[in-house]
Amino acid sequence: MKLGSLNLDKKISSLAIIYFTIGILFSILYALFYHWPPLSFFSPGFYAVVFTWPIQVPGFIFDLQTYGFAGKILY
Repeated sequence: MKLGSLNLDKKISSLAIIYFTIGILFSILYALFYHWPPLSFFSPGFYAVVFTWPIQVPGFIFDLQTYGFAGKILY
């Protein structure tokens, strides 16, 4: 085992943990914004958002700018 490969493994693990943590936080905000029922946190759709959060961000920001937190059109 080389010391350099262990360092690379640590970096990849750290990046994966950060990606998943950001995904969980984003998915919780996403589910709350779209009024998902509480049991949806155990659904495959929730975990699909966890893993694809970079793709979901533009649409979420657009909806947030359009409808705001009240769910009404802002403009």
